[in-house]
Amino acid sequence: MKKVKLLTTTSILLSTVAFNVSAVEVYNNGKTDFNINGNVSVYLYGSDGENQLQDGFSRFYFDTSHQLTHDWKSLAKLEWGVKVSSNSDSLHVDNGSLTSTGPSEDILWLRMGYVGLTHQDYGTLTLGKQWGVTYTVTGITDVFDVFGSAASGVYNFGTDGGFSGAGRAEQAIQYSYTTDDFYAGIQYQATDEQITFDDFQPGDLNLNVNYDDSYAVALTYKAPYKLGFGLGFNKANLIATRGPLTTSRKGTVISGYMTYSNLRAEGFQAALLLTKMDNHEFNDAGQIMDEASGIELHASYRFANGITPLIGYNSLKDGSVATLANSGNYHLEHIILGAKYHWIEETHLYVEYKIDTTTASDNSITSAENAIGVGMAYVF
Repeated sequence: MKKVKLLTTTSILLSTVAFNVSAVEVYNNGKTDFNINGNVSVYLYGSDGENQLQDGFSRFYFDTSHQLTHDWKSLAKLEWGVKVSSNSDSLHVDNGSLTSTGPSEDILWLRMGYVGLTHQDYGTLTLGKQWGVTYTVTGITDVFDVFGSAASGVYNFGTDGGFSGAGRAEQAIQYSYTTDDFYAGIQYQATDEQITFDDFQPGDLNLNVNYDDSYAVALTYKAPYKLGFGLGFNKANLIATRGPLTTSRKGTVISGYMTYSNLRAEGFQAALLLTKMDNHEFNDAGQIMDEASGIELHASYRFANGITPLIGYNSLKDGSVATLANSGNYHLEHIILGAKYHWIEETHLYVEYKIDTTTASDNSITSAENAIGVGMAYVF
């Protein structure tokens, strides 16, 4: 059983996409190679007159592979998340970003770990905790340093998406095939996990969600004229319990994206992600949304000197049928304005400002919270 304490309406785990990946080759004898990768990001966060230093997505990981016969390779990856700015025993999600997914008292925890086989002609098979295949689609807008990815369904229920399979999928078996322009992936997840959430409001009954297996498929295509397209589908079996009420549901996510140019190329880049969710996410009152629709947008322009102004938009709208249990009024809405400066590719400075116009379930805007983050990131 996993217990998650929520302090606000949104929990987001920042991803690997925001950093350009580099590596330190520790060993390579022609058959076996071993690399160390990672990054450290820390930022000053401010909202409502309160300032605090917080972790971004600091982590380190080991990649290794070994040449087998008939052009096959075995491979493995182990990745740990690290707290570098605080070692407190509380799990903070009050700025719309979740910096820890392991036990709250740990400053080091396993984010991913998997083994597999790969062949240039036959594709790749992997087993373990790894990014779900649909993240090749939904991760296309998960590129901000502080905010964003609030409407994609990747990090549903305030977790890393491990139990639903939409994020860093637990106990996942994946097969993927990749060419220069095309990616296809399928996934089966054998889970039987329960998440227990603390109360959202005084007097509320706790919400429990039990996951039992999930399936996923994803396709992406790099088209001419710098265009890109992707489509993903994730379906999970779950049982939701709130007080004396228990319901069996199918949690589904259908996502599609369109992109222009590459994120780190000079000039203009843009990405649009559209998502349709059923029984996959909750609103600000802790109610599972029967239906919800998400929009995420990222656009930026990188100048030759490394300065990149950027803008983003996140919208997650509750489409549940209006009942006493769920009003269907909840609408998370963020506008993100920011800039970053790449001193070199491995080091950048950043600033992001979130304009929050969220409408709460009771039709108020009391849950809205503007915020700013200013920080630095280093990749190795």
